[in-house]
Amino acid sequence: MRWIVAACVGLVASAAALAQPSSRFQAERESAFEAGLVQRAALRGVVHDGIKAGPAENNARGLALTGGDAAVLGLDVSGRKYGVSLDGTGDVLIKDFVFTNRQAKDVFGAGLILGQKTPTRGQTWLSNAWIDLKGRGPIPDYKAANNEAISVEHGNGPLNVRRAVLVGGEESGLDNKGDVRMDGVFIASGHRSIRVWGEARVVIANSIVLANRGHTAIWFGGEGEARFEYFNCLFGEVGDRWEDLSPDPPESLVERADDVQLRMRRLANDPFDRGRNSFWTPTEAPVPPGYLMGRRE
Repeated sequence: MRWIVAACVGLVASAAALAQPSSRFQAERESAFEAGLVQRAALRGVVHDGIKAGPAENNARGLALTGGDAAVLGLDVSGRKYGVSLDGTGDVLIKDFVFTNRQAKDVFGAGLILGQKTPTRGQTWLSNAWIDLKGRGPIPDYKAANNEAISVEHGNGPLNVRRAVLVGGEESGLDNKGDVRMDGVFIASGHRSIRVWGEARVVIANSIVLANRGHTAIWFGGEGEARFEYFNCLFGEVGDRWEDLSPDPPESLVERADDVQLRMRRLANDPFDRGRNSFWTPTEAPVPPGYLMGRRE
């Protein structure tokens, strides 16, 4: 049986990608792989299409998914504590997702959170997303700020992220305790743009990771081995010129805490399948204005 949940206003699809830095989100056509996920969700799960969720009080969520397969298309959330939460879900596609202006009664919140109550069982695919919490800036005090663009708790199935902007968090852009793969992502958020905990892994390609001035790009903590593997990425600080960005994370922007065992390496080859039927169709990181000086070559 097919279940479809729709709202009155959706994003207008466009085949055009963000070729130049822009503050305007643009939807894109589903790939063959993504269309297959939508069909599977329609047959054995649920399809949420075109939901627009505006500001709401009481720590509201834009969409809470619990169990089963799902496809979420054109979700636009603003003024809520969480954009999307996934608990105990199967395979989930989130396509053309916008989350802005986090509002909450406490210090927590995220555009996307996996496994807050129950670990996800399947894989999650996030494709073409713009997450801007529009926080007060980096706040290195967890009693005052503990929010991020994406949060992945322990024990979840893999999270795959393709083409996304992660900005505006007060703590971080990605807080990862699981298995995350990213391609074509722009991250500049909080006082630790990426957090990788012990026993967690991040594989990232064709992306830009910036630290806010005086803060950290990549933080490793907890116990066990924390892995960060990267291919064709650029690292630096907000306000840098394009030509000043580094293909490797500068030591000054990497922080290691606790008893974590750190494994960080640049990959010699693209880690993702670029075939026609793959999720990882080629893309480049969209770049919001105001973060880098000069022009992208």
